[in-house]
Order: sequence, then structure tokens, then C-alpha cells
Amino acid sequence: MKLMLAVLAAFAVLVTGASAVDIPKKTRDFIDKATVANKFEIDTSKLAQKFGQNAEVKTFADQMIADHTKAGQDFHAALKEASIEPPSEMLDAAHMAKYVKLRVFTTERGFDSAYVDEQLGAHEQAIDLFKDYAATGPTPALKDFASKTLPTLEHHLAMIKDIDKNLRQESAATGASTGNAGRQ
Repeated sequence: MKLMLAVLAAFAVLVTGASAVDIPKKTRDFIDKATVANKFEIDTSKLAQKFGQNAEVKTFADQMIADHTKAGQDFHAALKEASIEPPSEMLDAAHMAKYVKLRVFTTERGFDSAYVDEQLGAHEQAIDLFKDYAATGPTPALKDFASKTLPTLEHHLAMIKDIDKNLRQESAATGASTGNAGRQ
């Protein structure tokens, strides 16, 4: 009976690819965090398409959806190359709370600045994650994916910093609050 269970377990690993035990912790952590980050970028950008008021914010949201959809496809290709089953695409509790706050508790007038603030933080975290994995990740296909995706994330951060600056200037000119005055 034990032999039969061992054979079935080995067969299951062959059929499904690498088991969770075979995946280095650093790789599993990267996969989990990259999956959540990508979904968060897309989901919050869909909110910006719907609730955003500023044309730059809406254009940025369109680009986030397009770029992060492609990044998700590239990510799945890298996972397949590494014989790793992709995780379910769900937000973790922290990102779900940020999403709900943006969706439910942000007024239309304050949406743009709240969205920009979330994008600034999300892209700073994503860049740190991808830089680290590109430099020290143990799984070659995912390390390559991180290296190739990093310039796009850095470009997104530069774009959102420019948008933040423009919103602040508009806010200063009109005397309105941007809602993210703590950012420099």
C-alpha cells in the first residue's frame, strides 16, 4: 500500500510539474508577491478608468492595464518554463484593504490623488521585489522574467511621479488638497 501511494505521489508530481516542496522559498515568495502586485495594479487601474477625473490618470490606468496584462502573460510563460503551477490570482488581505479603501471610501473628487498615492507605493515595492529577485533569484526563468520586467516597472514609477507632481501643482493652483501630502 505504501509503495502504491509513493508511486501515485511521484506520478502526480510528473503530471503537475514541480511540487510546492521543490520550489525554493525565495521563488515561492516572489511568485506570491508578484501575483498579488500584478492583480492589484490591474484592479485599481480599472477603478481609475471608472472613477478617475484627470486625463493623465486615466491614460496611466489604461497603460497599467495593458502593461500588467502582458506582464501577467509573460509571468505565466516563465512559470510554465520553470514547471511551476501558477497560483490563484487573488489579492492578499493588505492589498484587498487598499483596494476596498480606494473603491468604497474615496470620493470621486479625491480618487485621482488616492489612486496616484497607491500607485507610487505599489511601484516602489514592486521595483524592490523585482530588483532583488533579478539579482538573487534561484529560478532562472523567473529571474529572467524579473530582469526583463524591471525597466517597465521603473518607467511606470517615473510616469506616476510626474502625474503626482502635476496633480500637486494643479492642487496648489486651485487651493485643493491632493490627499497625499505626506509624499515627497
